[in-house]
Amino acid sequence: MPHFSLDYHVEKLELSQPFTIARGTKNVVPNVMVGLSAEGIIGYGEADPNKRYAEDADKVCAFLERISDDFFDDIESAEQLKNKLDNIPDPSPQSAKSALEMAWLDWWGKHEQHPLWKLWNTPSNVTPVTSYTIGLDTVEVMQQKVEAAEQYPVLKVKLGTDRDREIIKGIREITDKPIRVDANEGWTSLEEAQKQITFLAEQDIAIVEQPMPAAMNQEMEMLKQWSPLPLMADESFKGGESLEEVAQSFHIINIKLSKIGSMVKARKVIDQAHQLGLKVMIGCMISSSLAIAAGALLGTMVEYVDLDGHLLIKADPFEGLRLNNSQQLVLSDRPGLGVVER
Repeated sequence: MPHFSLDYHVEKLELSQPFTIARGTKNVVPNVMVGLSAEGIIGYGEADPNKRYAEDADKVCAFLERISDDFFDDIESAEQLKNKLDNIPDPSPQSAKSALEMAWLDWWGKHEQHPLWKLWNTPSNVTPVTSYTIGLDTVEVMQQKVEAAEQYPVLKVKLGTDRDREIIKGIREITDKPIRVDANEGWTSLEEAQKQITFLAEQDIAIVEQPMPAAMNQEMEMLKQWSPLPLMADESFKGGESLEEVAQSFHIINIKLSKIGSMVKARKVIDQAHQLGLKVMIGCMISSSLAIAAGALLGTMVEYVDLDGHLLIKADPFEGLRLNNSQQLVLSDRPGLGVVER
C-alpha cells in the first residue's frame, strides 16, 4: 500500500466584492487547502469552514494537525476512509473531514488515470444550470449586481432582512429571470414567513430556502403544509438528521460538503432523498474551483445546483472546471477531480 504524506495551508480567498447575508459580511474567506501525496501523485482537497456550524480555519488546522501521515496507509477505499474519519473523537470539523476525503479521492482518480466522475459512473459530466448569488446590499447596488450577472439565467437572492419586499420589487423591476431566495433563517415567526412567502409567490419566485431558524421544526411543518412555493432545507439539514423528518417540513434539501463532511455520504443521501420524494440541491460555501468541482460531481446526480462560490473570488488558485454557454458546470476529462493548480 502507498505511504502518504499530508500537507495543508490556509488560503485567504479575496472576494471580488463584499458578500453580505443576514448574518454578516465577508471580504476575505480563509479556507484550508489539503495535499495528500504518494507515489509521485498529489491529491487535493479544500475545507471551507463556516462559523454558522462553529467551524473556522484554526479549528480545521488543529484537526489536521492530529492526523498522522500513516493514518492513510491502510485505506483501500473512500468508504473505508469515511468510516475511519468518522471514528476520530470530536472535535472533528465536517469541512476538514470533507477535505481529506476529497484529497484521497482526487489522488485515487489520478492513480487510476481516470476522472472521478467516470470512476463513480455519474449520469454525465454536466450539472444542471447553476444559480448565481446576489448578496445583500442597497437595492440600487443589488440591481447593479443583477445587471452585472447578465450571463447567468438563474439568480439566488439573499434575504432575511426588514427590506425583503423592497429588494425583490427592485430586482423584479429589471429582470424576469427565475429567482430562488435564501432567507438564511431570517424570518422568526410562522406569521412572518407566511406573509413573506405570499408576497414572493406574487413575484414569481421559484424556491424559498431556509425561511425560518432550524430550531423551529414545528412551525416549519406547518409552513410546508400551507406554502404555495417549494421550501428548501439548508441549515435544517446538515447531514445527520432523519430525512423522513426533514421531508415533513421541506420539499428540497441543500447538501453542502462542508456540512455533511463526505462525498461518499452525500451520494448515499442523494439516493435516500430521492426515494422519499425529496429533491436535492448541491450547494457550496465560498471556495475555489477545487471544492466546487467536488460539488459539481455530485451535482450531476441532482435536480438543482448552487455552485458559484468560485465565481465570487478574485483569484481562483485552481483551474479546469468550466461553465458552458448555458451556465452548467462541466467537469473535465483530467484524472481525479479534474482541476489543477494554477
